[in-house]
Amino acid sequence: MTHSGLTMTRLAFTEFDAFAEVVRDASMTMRMCSREVAKWTLQYATVGSLRVQQGFEGGGSIAEGATGSDGWTLYHQSHPVHANGQVMNEDEVLAVPPGGEFCLACKPSHEWISVHIPTSLLFPSTPKLEFASCAGAQLLKPPPHVTRRFTSLVHRVLTTTESQPQLLDYPVAVDSCRHELLSAAQELFASCQHSASRHFDRWRRLTKSTLELAMSRPDQPLSVSELARQTGVPERTLRAAFHRSYGLSPQEYLRIQRLYQARRLLRLSCQDHTTVTQIAFGLGFWDLGRFSGAYGSLYGERPSETLRKPVPEGSAPAR
Repeated sequence: MTHSGLTMTRLAFTEFDAFAEVVRDASMTMRMCSREVAKWTLQYATVGSLRVQQGFEGGGSIAEGATGSDGWTLYHQSHPVHANGQVMNEDEVLAVPPGGEFCLACKPSHEWISVHIPTSLLFPSTPKLEFASCAGAQLLKPPPHVTRRFTSLVHRVLTTTESQPQLLDYPVAVDSCRHELLSAAQELFASCQHSASRHFDRWRRLTKSTLELAMSRPDQPLSVSELARQTGVPERTLRAAFHRSYGLSPQEYLRIQRLYQARRLLRLSCQDHTTVTQIAFGLGFWDLGRFSGAYGSLYGERPSETLRKPVPEGSAPAR
C-alpha cells in the first residue's frame, strides 16, 4: 500500500534465511542460534521520512552490523537481549546513531520493533543536545511508562495502517501519525539515563579477530585457551567478551558460526558438483552424524535437503 507518504507491508516466512534477507535499515549479518517454531514475520511501514519495523522470530538470533548514515535507529525487544555488551530488558531501548555499529543476541523466540528517524527530525536543536554528537550507540533507560507509550504507539501504527487502509488517503492523518511517533521517540531521550558500554568496541574487535582466527583453520579446531593465547589475551577476558556480546561461550558462538557457514555453502552449491560430506569436512565437522543432528535442530531440515534445493536466483553456485 502506498499513498501520502505512508506505506505498509506484512511478510511471513517459514525459513529464517528469507526473513533475514528482508530486514531493513541496517547493513548486517543475521545468524540463527536456536529454533522453536518455523515462523518469522516482518511488518514495516513508512510514515513520511520515518521507517517502522516489527519482527517476530521463531528462535534465537545474532545480528551484527551497522545502521544507515541517514538517521538514528531505535530498537526495542520483548525479551531481554544482549545489546552492545549490555543486557537490555523490556523497559529499555537501544539507540544507534548514523553508521553506528551494533550487536544484538537473544537465545529464545522473540518479538522486536525498530524505528528509523532522520537526525534533523529527532534532534531539531542539535547544538543544545550533546547526546546527538555521541559517536556510539546508547542504551536508553527511561521510566517504564515512557517505553510502553513508545512501543504501544508503534504497534498501533502498524495495526491501524493494515486494518484501516483508508488512512492512506488522508495526508493530515498521516502527518499527525508521524508527529506522534516523533514525539514519543524524543521523549525516550528527554526522560532517561543513557548508558554505553565502555568495553564494547574492544569486545567487538576481540570477538571478530577470534572468529577470523578460528574460521581460518577449520582443520585445526582450537581450544579456548589456544584461541586466547593466539589473540594475546587472558582466557578469562576472551570468555567475558563473548558472554557480554552474545550471551554465549566462545565454543557455542563458533559452533553457530560454522553451522551458518555450512548452510550458506549448501544453499549456494549444486549437488552435481559437491556433497554434504565435502562441505562438512571442509568446515571441520568430522562427525557427520553430529553435524547432521545439530544442523537439523537449528534449521529444521537435513543438510542433504538444503543441498537439493535450487540455488537462490541471482546467486553464483559454489564449486
